[in-house]
Amino acid sequence: MKKLKLLKEIFLFSLPIISGQIGQMLFGVGDIVVAGHFSTQAVSAIGVAAGIFMPFLVVGIGLLLCLGPMASEKIGKGEKDKNLLYNAYILATFCSLIIITLLLILTYHIDWLGLNNEIVPSVALYLKWTALSLWPALIFQATKEVLQAENKTYFANGLILFFNLINVVLCIVFMFGLGPIPRLGVLGAAIVTSICRFLMAIILYFYMKKTCAYSTHSSPETLKKMLRLGLPISFTVLCEVLVFSTVTVLVGKMSLMASASQSLVINITSLTFMVPLAIGSAVSVFVGEQLGRKSLAGIVDYSIGALILALILQFIFAAAYLFIPGSILGLASSDQEIISYASALLFWVGLFQIPDGIQVVLAGVMRGLQETKLPMILGFISYWIIGMPVGCYFTYQKNLEARGLWMGLAFGLLCMCCFLIMLFIKKIKNLRRIL
Repeated sequence: MKKLKLLKEIFLFSLPIISGQIGQMLFGVGDIVVAGHFSTQAVSAIGVAAGIFMPFLVVGIGLLLCLGPMASEKIGKGEKDKNLLYNAYILATFCSLIIITLLLILTYHIDWLGLNNEIVPSVALYLKWTALSLWPALIFQATKEVLQAENKTYFANGLILFFNLINVVLCIVFMFGLGPIPRLGVLGAAIVTSICRFLMAIILYFYMKKTCAYSTHSSPETLKKMLRLGLPISFTVLCEVLVFSTVTVLVGKMSLMASASQSLVINITSLTFMVPLAIGSAVSVFVGEQLGRKSLAGIVDYSIGALILALILQFIFAAAYLFIPGSILGLASSDQEIISYASALLFWVGLFQIPDGIQVVLAGVMRGLQETKLPMILGFISYWIIGMPVGCYFTYQKNLEARGLWMGLAFGLLCMCCFLIMLFIKKIKNLRRIL
């Protein structure tokens, strides 16, 4: 009964976070689905642009993922840091300035990536318009992380879902044109996504001001701790996302069919990836609070409970990808050639669902324990030293095209899963001697 109660607690806390994380990805999926009814070129361009944009976004988000565990540890100790969010805003703003500058520079040298010439202008246009939305996206994320640590999860995540509906409706209007609004295509999708991100950040900020104790005092010590914990998290997440984005770019150099299929698969799989990611985010808060209370039993119980919950859900996703890929892909495209090509990619996606779920949740546990440097090193080894070379071998030596790259991704995620299991066991042994 205790285990079931724990699973229920984790699930109920994770549910709005899962909804919100899925909602974040639905912005991209919504654009892709609308573009799928516009043209194959639009699907390919938006998919590739989103793949390029994502690493820039996750660098900033990764820096801010330390906020939840930091705030929850204080709560576990019976304390509260009113200045934490203000300092997070400072960090998010400086980080945004750097990332936006780099992204805009890239748009003027997009030819370096060697993309299919048919989609290059649209990819550059999409990136230019969405670059400025990085700042409100990070402000929103910082606010959401602190609210989450205080068990205020419904408003922020509900806001994401609401703006998904707004995004899809406006995307249809701006892409296809309606009344005085001209037919803007890919540009329309980019404009709408940026507008939604700004509005979400503004609304959540005012909600936070009404519901939380908030003080505007900068603290060099707090900023230093955020950087110490956040930079390794950022690099770890970047390693994983960048390898997926690199695969998207490499596929973008292949046929238009391969590129369009990759765009569908990466957006669908990113959607389900948000579920274990949300559970990992939730368990980081629980573990951080238990660390503040110096409760080893609590740390272990919440960690195991989160793993069990993730495994159940990942098994369902794996079964869907392996047994009904055509039905899933049919929701996003009516092109039978694309569905057939993408189904072969989803087979490998199905195989890595279980190890991916385990490694994402354990990464959340490590954040809660404020262990961020070792996962960073292990992530780099798994994805870039092992996974990427394996994928390139199957793609270019065995001529398996996009399928070979996904085989490499599956192997890299399996390695990361094994590494983090060993790290978790070692960390618990060390905590037994300390707590």
